[in-house]
Amino acid sequence: MDWEKILGKSLVFSLNPKRWIQPFLLDSSLCLVMVFYWLNLNFFSSSISSMVLFFLLVFITIVFYILLNVLINGAIVHQSCSEKKNIKASYKISNKKYLSLFASAMVVGIICGFVVIVPYIGFIFSILVSMAFFFIYQGIIIKDLKLDKTLEHSGNIFKKKWASTIILWLILELFIWIMIGIFSLPLVLFLVSAIIISGFTGIIEIIYLNMLLVIASVIILFVGISVSRVFSIKAKTEFYLQLVKKHSFLEGKRVKPTSNIKHTKK
Repeated sequence: MDWEKILGKSLVFSLNPKRWIQPFLLDSSLCLVMVFYWLNLNFFSSSISSMVLFFLLVFITIVFYILLNVLINGAIVHQSCSEKKNIKASYKISNKKYLSLFASAMVVGIICGFVVIVPYIGFIFSILVSMAFFFIYQGIIIKDLKLDKTLEHSGNIFKKKWASTIILWLILELFIWIMIGIFSLPLVLFLVSAIIISGFTGIIEIIYLNMLLVIASVIILFVGISVSRVFSIKAKTEFYLQLVKKHSFLEGKRVKPTSNIKHTKK
């Protein structure tokens, strides 16, 4: 694998504001809604019916976030393999294949949920399941595969190229933590300074007095989370595209609007 090309293109792609702004808007909107719920918690806690309404609103908000998250991830996969296409076209493709995207994400999430409860080694099993189904979105968006086929397709990739897939997973995990660490520095430095100055008892007062600084620090952190997310999707897609070009066991149905991959018969 050409790791330099994969990581270089992914970094440039993820730092482009028109790419990371997409998950950023969704994540920041969720944060604002949750803050609104928290600020009005006294109202919601006034009665049992109000508390039921509160939990219902939180549940609906989280479900809506998950649904939009799937759509955005699918669109970014398409943008990753068709960078010259406009963003609107990517969302049309993602919306068209939404049921397959959502169903595959749900299946993988349910499987991971079951295996993670296995005592002592459940966490390791959940990681292996995640890597086995690492490329389900790419199979759906790039190759137009349905639910069962994209799961089989991704599992076949892991079976044939398990070492490279594990390396990619480790690289992505390392990058994500480094990126989040860098972008969280303003918030961490502020909180540490506040604790040093006033101790834990006075930190709330300092936060209120420096609310604009706190908001700016949180926004920077959310930018870092969004950049790392886009980087991860782009890197997986670049890795996938290189595999498709080099290995015949991945050849399959190709859809011209969603990919510029050239297939050659051997």
